[in-house]
Amino acid sequence: MPTANLRWSFSITSVTTSPLGTTAVSGVARAPDESEHKFIASDNLDPRFPSRFKVNWNGMAPRMPRPVGHGVKEEVLACTEGHDPHLFIGRGGRVAIARMCKELVHG
Repeated sequence: MPTANLRWSFSITSVTTSPLGTTAVSGVARAPDESEHKFIASDNLDPRFPSRFKVNWNGMAPRMPRPVGHGVKEEVLACTEGHDPHLFIGRGGRVAIARMCKELVHG
């Protein structure tokens, strides 16, 4: 399973709003070997911080590794460009993606 880290590059390809009012961001993670993997990020996953973007959500065990899209509602996944269900993104990569999403959506 591919695991993205800060040696990878991340780009956002689209921003949509789900029927639930959640902002969903689709993007591509590019590995150093030039292979590409789709990811999604969404706000409203963590009820404590609804404006934060996350690539997955594991509730009470947030440090446990989970693939991209874990914990994201089907209605949100349906309005994205898809994701690689076997892609893991390390903490640094998740922080970089969240920062890009926040700057793009919230200015």
